[in-house]
Formats: sequence, structure tokens, C-alpha cells
Amino acid sequence: MKDTQVKDNTTEEEPVKEAAEVPASSSSDEDEYDDIDDDDEPMDEGDEQTTCLFCTETSTSISVAIDHLDARHKPFWQDEKYLQPGEYEPWLCYDYEDLKTDGAPTQPSVLELQQRIAEQSQLLQQANEDMERMRNDYKALLQKVHADGEPKGSNQSVPRNNVCLDNEYFKSYSHFGIHHEMLSDEVRTSTYRASLLQNEAVVRGKTVLDVGCGTGILSIFASKAGAARVVGIDNSDIVYTAMDIIRKNKVENVELIKGRLEDTDLPEPKYDIIISEWMGYFLLYESMLDSIIYARENHLKPNGIILPSRCTLSLLGYGDDTLYAEQVEFWSNVYEVDMSNLRKQSIEEPLMQVVDAKFMLTEPEQIANFDIMTVDINYPNFTHQFSLKVTKPGRISAFVGYFDTLFELPSPVMFSTSPSATPTHWKQTVFFVDNPQVVKEGDVISGKITSRRHKEDVRGLSVDIEVFGKKHKYIVV
Repeated sequence: MKDTQVKDNTTEEEPVKEAAEVPASSSSDEDEYDDIDDDDEPMDEGDEQTTCLFCTETSTSISVAIDHLDARHKPFWQDEKYLQPGEYEPWLCYDYEDLKTDGAPTQPSVLELQQRIAEQSQLLQQANEDMERMRNDYKALLQKVHADGEPKGSNQSVPRNNVCLDNEYFKSYSHFGIHHEMLSDEVRTSTYRASLLQNEAVVRGKTVLDVGCGTGILSIFASKAGAARVVGIDNSDIVYTAMDIIRKNKVENVELIKGRLEDTDLPEPKYDIIISEWMGYFLLYESMLDSIIYARENHLKPNGIILPSRCTLSLLGYGDDTLYAEQVEFWSNVYEVDMSNLRKQSIEEPLMQVVDAKFMLTEPEQIANFDIMTVDINYPNFTHQFSLKVTKPGRISAFVGYFDTLFELPSPVMFSTSPSATPTHWKQTVFFVDNPQVVKEGDVISGKITSRRHKEDVRGLSVDIEVFGKKHKYIVV
């Protein structure tokens, strides 16, 4: 609404008359502008006859004139020297943002495309450099996090895990369920008891260190076998319950301590016997053997012993088509939905399961042998070339890993987690292959297995199996 209209609605008649008597020469520029607005009628910018810039043709509107320029004078139309204003130019009064063209966009030239490619290549190179810097920064951060809290005087050769990951690890052993699973594993628990009670002559009068004592069961077995003193240590809260168990059973020569072995001062610096149930899935998962090596180097007396004494790791070819269908091929059709994107993950993450021995298609082969008295901290990193002899025809869809545990004492005992042995809570480790292979009796399957400590989680493993012309990568975490 114009200012003059507002004045008409908001002032009395007499002031309006006085304002009208003011000489025209004293009017402000704004009043003159208002007068122009009053005199001029609104005009459609596009509805005005327009003469072409390059010929005599006249168009009914500016938009029609633009179409004429695109059709007849495009090379000139794009040159700015023809856009100099004349005395009155409808071309300069048109709002070109309202212009919409229906024609196809102009195709860029080869030179323009090459320039764009060069620019994009430069941006991509810069992004790659930025990502590499981020990776290096992340590695440096991980190393710093692993080093944080390292106590002075501690053994620097022992890998330190991320504090958060280690906290979660120890918390997992605070729950009742995991201890029920281990204690109800008769093969495990009865073998440890036999190693001590059947070798009382070795244990009697000796000092014993129980690393990762948990509920204290091995400490109690050592006491019953005649140990002079037993010290158990565990960094999980379950150790507080274990202390109550020790008191309830009136075992007076057992002392339990809460803490991480590498960071804790023990009641005695050296012990005659170190005992621990440190084995994980595929033997090496959890890397608790790190702590046993630390205990050996720092707390074992000369001529002392470690129980168990030795562990071996073995591999065999396996062919259970039903298991493969349930675990791998399952993802191809899940309630009529194709989820095959998850197939790769189902292979990369080994399955921990008790498998049926009747589907063993090859002889087993030992791929690693760990003497606990001499093994070093590099134990997770090994490579083995295997040659598995096929014992019956079938389709190899996986390789199965298992371990044996030996107590090399005057009265030796051992247990195995082989598919052909009594099942244990460790089960077996199933490494599925991408393309199962048909084999016949007498064939030899040649390949290579490589194990490495996981880069981010030192308790995990990275495992590669090269076989059937392909490298399969697995992560045990």
C-alpha cells in the first residue's frame, strides 16, 4: 500500500489540506518517487514488443524474443559486447530468473570435461592423502591408549590392550554363567584335578601361583595335592566370591588377590609351580598366554614347572553340507529376502561349534606346537604349510581347528578338543570356505594357514587360509 493511502486513512482532513498547499519545489525525492508510482500502472515485463538485437524482426514479448535469439543468433547471443544498453532496452528490464528453457542442456566440450576430470582427480588425491593422515593419526592414538597407565618397571614386552577392551574382558568373567560353563566341563576340570592329585609328589611342599584363578577351584586342588602355599590372582570381581568359597571350605593355605598380574606385587616374588587355565577358542583367542609368559619370566623359580606343559594346534578338512547351508547359504533367501550381503561376514567370522566327527574328510595335521616353558610373546604369529590327506570322498566346505593340552608329569594326563573326542566348552573352530570343493579318497589338499595377533584388539586373532586358489581371511574376536 502506498504512503499517500496510509495518510488518507490515518490523518484528519485539515492536516491533509495543509500538506497539499506545500509548494512542489519542496517535495522530497521519496515523494517524487511515490508520484511516479501513482502515475504508472503495473506492467507485465514479458508482454512488450521487442526488436531483435541482431536483425529487424520484432517479437510480441521478451520471452519470444529470447527463443528467437537461441534459434537464429546463438553465437552472437553469447557474446557480451552485444549486451550494451541503448536508449531504452526491454532486454534489460526482463527478469531472466523467470526464464525456463525446455531444451536439452548444452553439452560440455572435450576440453571442459578434461578440466573437470583433472579437478576431480586432484580432489580425490587430496582426499586419499587426508585419509592416510587420519589412519596414521589413529594408529598413533591406539599406541598411546595402549601405553597409557603402563606402570613403571613393568615388562614392556607384554602387549597392552585398550583399557576399555580389557575392562570388558575382565567383566565378562564376573558373571556366574561363564564359570558354570567351565566348571561343568568335566573334561577340563577333571583333567586339571588329575594333573595335581595324581602327581602329589611333585606338588607336595611347593609354592603354587594360580594365574586367573576365577572361582579358586585350581587353587583348592593344589592345596589338596599338598602344596605348602597357594596364591591365586584374578582381575575379575569373581575373585571376591572365590575368597568366600575358600573361607567356607576352610582352606587355610590359599590366598587370593584381586588385580592384574603385570601390575600387582605378589606375597612371594617366586613360585615352584605356575598353574593356569589360559586356553581360549582356537587355543590362542584371549591371548591369556601373555600373562603366563610374564609369570614365567618374573615369578617362576629356577627349575620350576608350568601346568599345563604344552599345547598343540591342529587343522583338518570338513564337509557337512547341512551345516554349510544353515550358516552360509542361509543368507541367500531369508523369508524370500536376499541377504547375501551378509554371506561374506558369515565366512569371515569363524563358527565356534561342536561338529560331528563323521564329516571329517581328511586326516588332522598339527600346525603349531607351544612348549609353555620356552614360548615367547610372538606366539600368535605363525605360518604353516599344510598337506591334508583325504580319507573319504565328499565336499570340503570348511576347515576345523582344535587343540590338545598336555601335562607332562611323572603321571602324565592330557585332553583334546578334537571332533572325535569328548566335547568341551571350547568346542571346535570352523573356518568356512567361499566355494566348497569336491574331493575323493587319496587326494591331498595343500594350502597355507597364517595366524597373527589382531592389530586393534591384542586378545584377538587374524587368520588367513590360502587354499583352492584363494585366500580366505578370518577374524577371531
